Amino acid sequence: MAKFTSTPATIAMPVEVLFSKFDDLTYLQGMLDKLPEEQRAKVGDVVFEKDSLSIKTPQVGEIKFVVKERIAPTKVVFGTASSPVPLTLTANFAAAGTDSSTVFAEADVEIPAMLKPFIGPQMQKATDQFGQLISQLAKANS
Repeated sequence: MAKFTSTPATIAMPVEVLFSKFDDLTYLQGMLDKLPEEQRAKVGDVVFEKDSLSIKTPQVGEIKFVVKERIAPTKVVFGTASSPVPLTLTANFAAAGTDSSTVFAEADVEIPAMLKPFIGPQMQKATDQFGQLISQLAKANS
């Protein structure tokens, strides 16, 4: 397994409130739809459903992630429903004070060590984009 971690972002929202946004992911779809067009374009083709999210990429096609686990208020783990390799994405939340939180993403993917130099940079970029997406959606509502 290779692990990739995004840069943490601070959100002006208590961690319990931020975590609650992940109870029903259709809420995030509503927030995504309200983003300005330039920010929406940076996010790419992402669709949130109640307990899943789908990402379309030119390199791989559509990858669907389903919520596998919710551990209040610290993380939500997504596993792939369809992917060329086993892959999990985790949204991690931590209190950064009484009225703020820190959020970051992690990706765990099963890739052979010899392929990591080729696939690693793209996985790091995807993990960073997932972390940015979470923080952008949370900031849009804070």
